[in-house]
Amino acid sequence: MPQVSLTRAELYELVWAAPLKRVAAQFGIAGARLAQICDAHHVPRPDQGHWTRLELGKAVRVHPLLAPPAGVSETVSIPSKPPTASKKEIAPPRAAAVAPKLQVAERLVRPHPLVAEWIATREQQVRKKDKVYDTRLKRLVMPMPLTPADRRRLRLADAIFKAVEKQGVQVKKGDRRELLMVRAGEQLTFQLRYRLKRGQRQPTADELRWRVADAQWVYELYETDALVFEIKTWLPRGTRSEWEDSKRATLEQQLDDIVAGIMVAFPALEQLRREREEERRRSEIAARERRERENAQRLDAARFRRLLELASAWREAELARAFLAALREWVPPGSPPVAGIETTDWLAWAERKVDEHDRLGSDPGSILESIAEVTLWTYPGE
Repeated sequence: MPQVSLTRAELYELVWAAPLKRVAAQFGIAGARLAQICDAHHVPRPDQGHWTRLELGKAVRVHPLLAPPAGVSETVSIPSKPPTASKKEIAPPRAAAVAPKLQVAERLVRPHPLVAEWIATREQQVRKKDKVYDTRLKRLVMPMPLTPADRRRLRLADAIFKAVEKQGVQVKKGDRRELLMVRAGEQLTFQLRYRLKRGQRQPTADELRWRVADAQWVYELYETDALVFEIKTWLPRGTRSEWEDSKRATLEQQLDDIVAGIMVAFPALEQLRREREEERRRSEIAARERRERENAQRLDAARFRRLLELASAWREAELARAFLAALREWVPPGSPPVAGIETTDWLAWAERKVDEHDRLGSDPGSILESIAEVTLWTYPGE
């Protein structure tokens, strides 16, 4: 049986672009066989009910393509044989079983509003005959009537916009005039453009006036014939974001893949957003727990400081009592008043102040209350 060789990334794109049975039919094998091949090469597949949920516009989970384990090759060989038609397939169908591929119209009829706006803008610029700044080419250019290449790009854009809007996607301009696709709160930016290349030409006489005199060439960007559709929003690894004209297929031939890739990008963005929100939530919880630990340590230190203050006051009171006892021996009864106050009154005042200073001796229960009253703001700046 002949074999078809694909990379893991190519197989991943196939199984996420269409149901597994449809992809397997392209190789003439059963869907279960293709599922075994995917599992053997660690290529994730959509969950059961994925395509039904996608058609209903519900959120789906996209599993990213991760690096394979040791010993698993990046190349996948798939047995291929021409699919045999069953009796059911040979019988005249009552209705179309498979939706026809998306087609790009040969000419624009009732173009999408954005496409119509682009056409009107170009026609207005051509009538004005003023140069406009091309942000992609990074230079002033003279607007020209639409070329066949321009019309091809517009027809392809019209087909893509209308196809995704049928699936609930809104296509519009952003605040900075960037192109957006919006669905269920998720949005992505995109471009449909011709790939650029760097070319050179000889400078004109006007350019030689302000350029270096011996400059022989002017280097500029030019558009090639290769048309590119690019999703510019960052997507999770393994999610396709770019399609380009190639020898194998033009963008018109890849239209189904482009629309399918756009629809896959939205649940991928939703999953990425949820993962980021979950990571932010965990970070906030960790930060809150860290603050609580730090506050508990600060409060514990402040209470211990109050304990040391009370212990210091007790020791000072003991020293003051010993001092007063010695002072009584040196101040005999009947000593003359000091500053108009009797010596006995001075000694009574000193004993009262010492008792107030020594809370252990005057009110032991208030010591623990004093420690409990300490808060994070009792000692500002610490």
